[in-house]
Amino acid sequence: MQEHPDEIFLAQCRLLGQQAAACGESPVGAVVVCNDEVIAAAAEATKGQGTITAHAELLALQAARQHLGHPDLSGCTLYSTHEPCVMCAYAIRYYRIRRVVYSYPSAYWGGATAIGPVLTTGQVPPQWAPPPEVVVVPL
Repeated sequence: MQEHPDEIFLAQCRLLGQQAAACGESPVGAVVVCNDEVIAAAAEATKGQGTITAHAELLALQAARQHLGHPDLSGCTLYSTHEPCVMCAYAIRYYRIRRVVYSYPSAYWGGATAIGPVLTTGQVPPQWAPPPEVVVVPL
């Protein structure tokens, strides 16, 4: 039986998360996929870079934007080991990511499940994209 593409990309995220953990970071990894090809990948680096904005998802989004040469990532899917936080959710919405796939929910600051679900609310500025499809793939 062939593995589903979501599982393949999530496995890549888990490897990145393991690399982050080995460096003393939170075990989070993220990849951005466009046309079934990984165009960006990142591991959590908040401690190593000394900034809260070095979440794996934000780093992967920045790398994808640079790879494509423009900020419109509407043809892309973001994969992450963990539910993107509200900060990452803001960036996901800003860059117009079409689909978000993750394995582990975030108890307090999840961008899809928190009290203020930035990732899924329709109450956003008019220039934002509609909410992305959100897929949870439990392990």
